[in-house]
Amino acid sequence: MTRFYFDEQSVESLEGETVLDALIRQGHSLNYSCRKGACKTCLVQHTGGDIPSGAQRGLTSELKSDAYICACQCKPTQDLKLKSILVQNLFITAHIHEKQYLSDSVVKILVEPSEEVSHSAGQYINLRRFDGLTRSYSITNDPDSKLIELHIRRKYNGQFSDWLFNHASVGESLLIQGPWGDCCYRSEYKNDTLILIGTGTGLGPVYGIIRDALSQGHKGEIYLYHGAKNEADLYHHSKLLKLMLEHRNMTYLACVEQMGSGKSSTRVQTGDPFEVAMSFHQFDNQTLSDSPQRVFLCGEPNFVNKGQELVFLNGTPLDRIHALSYEYKDLRKIPRDGS
Repeated sequence: MTRFYFDEQSVESLEGETVLDALIRQGHSLNYSCRKGACKTCLVQHTGGDIPSGAQRGLTSELKSDAYICACQCKPTQDLKLKSILVQNLFITAHIHEKQYLSDSVVKILVEPSEEVSHSAGQYINLRRFDGLTRSYSITNDPDSKLIELHIRRKYNGQFSDWLFNHASVGESLLIQGPWGDCCYRSEYKNDTLILIGTGTGLGPVYGIIRDALSQGHKGEIYLYHGAKNEADLYHHSKLLKLMLEHRNMTYLACVEQMGSGKSSTRVQTGDPFEVAMSFHQFDNQTLSDSPQRVFLCGEPNFVNKGQELVFLNGTPLDRIHALSYEYKDLRKIPRDGS
């Protein structure tokens, strides 16, 4: 058993527990979500003792220099001292600048931060509502805009997504944190073959990555596969068809689980987007040395994990696989009574 201190209160951690585990077990209030160090929701500040190995993994140099650590990644050392942080230390104010419905279940939200925020398509931010409820959403637009574009699907029993879809209005105040992640396009990729696979609103970031690549004069081929349940879920289908017609190096194909009873749309077929992509491409850079490929995956964690494994086992190096997964649950704040 290890004793550490949180907000000057003594906490006993059991063997193998992280700081987050111990705090939750003992009823302390702390925001958290992914438990993997990705969302940065459970940040706390180090004030004394040795910083454990791995506690700052994935943090920016600025966060490290300010002594922040991820509670979910920190295995406490004896007499480690930590404190909770004020929301305003890591969040900035913002408001909803524009709201547009893209389908019966997807809404586009344009968020305007109160100060300049450097961002890229394929990163993500945390949005915080007036009552403290917080949710992670992926960015779908390039760095040239001061606005941050998000594609949000209304989820069954999703408190935040339902509020954004049905109730939040233009001008609504929010807090934002981030951006985080590096599933983004870079100029050094300009001659690579890009293969992008997204499901659901995972289309948003890959669509943004493609627009970013094209605006930078990408020379290699670009292939986009959008996976959806049915044709009604292909909320950007016409825009993607238009983009393909405008750029000879881009190919787009939609993959749905089931077709409608009527006439199907152009460039739509049934099938799993991975299986379809693998039928068209050899995921082996040794056979494509003249035009090495780079794979981008965006969607649910199970989808992304499956894709990373398949692509890697078929010969694509890990440094050429870029992934952004998102959770469907709202970030939680555990009350002090543990309920």
